Amino acid sequence: MTRFILRRLAIIPVALLLVHLAGFAYAHFAGPLRAARMPYVFVQLDSPPFFPTYRDYLQGAVRLDFGTMPGATESIVVAMSRAATNSLGLLALVMIFSVPIGLFLGLRSVRSDPPAVSQWLTLTSTLGLAMPSFYIGSLFVVASISYVRFKGPGTEIPFPIQGFGWDKHMVFPALALMVRPTVQIARVTSGLLADELGKQYTLAARSLGHSWRAIRWRLALSNILAPIILTITGSLRLLVSELILIEWLFRWPGLGRLLSWTLVPAQLTTSAGSPLFLNPPVVAAVLTSIAALFLTTDFIAAALARVLDPRLRAPEEVGNG
Repeated sequence: MTRFILRRLAIIPVALLLVHLAGFAYAHFAGPLRAARMPYVFVQLDSPPFFPTYRDYLQGAVRLDFGTMPGATESIVVAMSRAATNSLGLLALVMIFSVPIGLFLGLRSVRSDPPAVSQWLTLTSTLGLAMPSFYIGSLFVVASISYVRFKGPGTEIPFPIQGFGWDKHMVFPALALMVRPTVQIARVTSGLLADELGKQYTLAARSLGHSWRAIRWRLALSNILAPIILTITGSLRLLVSELILIEWLFRWPGLGRLLSWTLVPAQLTTSAGSPLFLNPPVVAAVLTSIAALFLTTDFIAAALARVLDPRLRAPEEVGNG
């Protein structure tokens, strides 16, 4: 276990440095090409050589000088920290509700005798997985506009469809992001539990007089905790990818919206983010922040899975022995 943790911790900084280099290089080389095709984009055509530019940036980073945001006096570190806080707060709210609801639905949908998954969960999970978060968010926007048109001018919608706030502003973005991870956790949990209840050791325990309730909670559930944790982590990684469109749709000032500003010209998005478009330090910082979130969640999930399931540690223990 210790060897696994040290190996993963050694990989993370190397991976983040490679992501930062790739993001910086992409913005550096793509900026002049996009500017040549779209004259309204504020990118200089004559860019300096890449390696000296990146070397100078790294030298400044060693001195904890990561630069400032284009068109502002705010440092990139402060802007990234604020955006990451906003995104993590939204993701935390989604996972706080998605995980228990998904586990509850998954566990309740499994019949014990004979072991099987209820049809209602199959239908619900199929519909939920077929609807991307951006589509659900768009439905919320359309419903809000229709509500105002039906009620008449001056009507206030129950929940805001744009803007930031740790209040009603979180409702629509959180609900749009919740659907897919909730049904995914429920579907995987139910499938794993139904398969586990059909194994020989559960049938033997039942023949010895143990109740299905005891078998389910004391035996079967403990054997599927590791894959459930990995499923939850996979759902979180999917949320991070969908966060970009959701934050752009609801104008939530997080890492996803910041990334959209750096990759899409403002004139094509009606956003006021043109100075950020293909700015190498900003693109590299945003991509590195998102990669750090991916790697951290993957590391925590893999470590927890090995703690809960000794079978995952067996190859390492045999190798060490």
